Amino acid sequence: MSVLGQFDLEPFLDKVFSMDEILEFYEIFSSFDVDHSGTIEEDELGACLASVGMKASKTHVREMMDEIDEDASGSISFEEFLEVVRRRHTQRSAEEDLRSAFETFDKNHSHFIEAEDIKALLLTLGEKISDDDAHEMIRIADMDKDGKVSYEDYKQLIQSMSEERQS
Repeated sequence: MSVLGQFDLEPFLDKVFSMDEILEFYEIFSSFDVDHSGTIEEDELGACLASVGMKASKTHVREMMDEIDEDASGSISFEEFLEVVRRRHTQRSAEEDLRSAFETFDKNHSHFIEAEDIKALLLTLGEKISDDDAHEMIRIADMDKDGKVSYEDYKQLIQSMSEERQS
């Protein structure tokens, strides 16, 4: 029987991680499980996450622990650890997608979306808009009202649009 045979890996396989990735996570998890209890403590979770490339503040580790540690034992099992990694991976993927979408608009790499960026992108899609319309779009998307659309403005705009759709 495989070392991973004792775990219910179905929720993680093929949808998020390959078996090789899960095995690598298990090896890392096991290296932090120094007493071989099959669990790791909160203080070890942050270091364990960092070793798989997912840094988290102590506050965020505490929040994850509170959310995942359903029996409030102060420790998490390998399957609970995989759930933490899955959630962080999903959040990071969403953030990467959002960043990529922002960069699609930011043609001149100024780290801001400007009226000319909007006009150029829409023109590639076969839509021609006036300078006034492009500036109005910037005004609407400029969440902090500093006259330009930063990544944070864009992120807030997308999140507010998503929340509106859900309600």
